[in-house]
Amino acid sequence: YSPTLRFIGFGGLMYTVSSIQGAFEALRSLNVVVHFTHHTVGHAHLGLYGFVTMVFFGAIYFIVPRVSGREWPSQFLISAHFWLAAIGITIYFVSLSYGGWLQGEAMLDASRPFIDSVTLTLPYLRARSIGGALMALGHLAFVTHFVMLLRARPAGSSTPALLKTV
Repeated sequence: YSPTLRFIGFGGLMYTVSSIQGAFEALRSLNVVVHFTHHTVGHAHLGLYGFVTMVFFGAIYFIVPRVSGREWPSQFLISAHFWLAAIGITIYFVSLSYGGWLQGEAMLDASRPFIDSVTLTLPYLRARSIGGALMALGHLAFVTHFVMLLRARPAGSSTPALLKTV
């Protein structure tokens, strides 16, 4: 039920997925298709945002109440932040990975003009934008919540915020 554990657990899972994907990308048969495509960008974002950023958010949810003497005021905003960020990075990563694979296959086909490899990725880039917008909404929920925490009186309770079970 810990928001800290939720973010850090998700970050650890994304590290594992990123590591496995990176190992497969090192294989020549796959690298020849995905190198120089949107697939590589999706992989980089999975490692950076999916792992590093989510672990940082988990650390912030743990440290800030202890430093400020205030508890997070809204379980809903913590949950909204997590789900918007988690769903956003998932859409971002999946759309770029799949679109990048198709892009790479189109670039390897010498009979197709290069512009085909660009235009066929447009739906996947739109999906990436939706994923990025969800992540941005999650960040707005976090900033709103952070400001609410700083404006609140110091907490009388020493118990950490826990998320309700559903």
